[in-house]
Amino acid sequence: MFQLSHWPYLQTIPLSGDLKTDITGFLTVNSRQDTVSHCMSVAAASQRIALRFGLDEAIASTSALLHDVSNVVKPRDMLDYAMRQKWEIDASEEKYPFLLHQRLSAVFARALFDIRDPRILSAIGCHTTLKENPSAYDMALFLADKVSWEQAGTPPYYDAVSSALEKSLAHASLAYIDFALDNGMIRSPHPWLTDARHWLQTAD
Repeated sequence: MFQLSHWPYLQTIPLSGDLKTDITGFLTVNSRQDTVSHCMSVAAASQRIALRFGLDEAIASTSALLHDVSNVVKPRDMLDYAMRQKWEIDASEEKYPFLLHQRLSAVFARALFDIRDPRILSAIGCHTTLKENPSAYDMALFLADKVSWEQAGTPPYYDAVSSALEKSLAHASLAYIDFALDNGMIRSPHPWLTDARHWLQTAD
């Protein structure tokens, strides 16, 4: 059973029922103000993408607000939790345990914020790597996360992704993956990412 007591250093807050308020409070009380700013930026980008492609803006926004909620857990503790839960763990996740935060954030979203919509949980659970046969909501969050660059300046892949968005979410997702892999931006590619690339290359 999921319990925050797995991580004694985490603090809880009373939930108001307003997701933006609650996620801000939860991340802030656990000293992740940087994640608050990123999640708000991703939520705005997700809503723009949703509007552009006729998706439900509430689903897109909710996915974005919660996509990094498990950043409050230390990476080594993410790996320990995954091992205790007997998750299938890839070598890239063992080497870089922070990759597990996408799956753990989906757990947090369901257990702490009572998110039940499978479209939201799926998008959160693959927002870093994407996956084979992704949904439109999976790709929308994946792209919103990538264009909401946390470093100074414009992402190096921004023009390629923006141009591909003129065609489709799938073209834009592939444009990012191709750029990231071809330019050595990902040190240990997760198999979900390479599966997504292959699927997107062969999809109509």
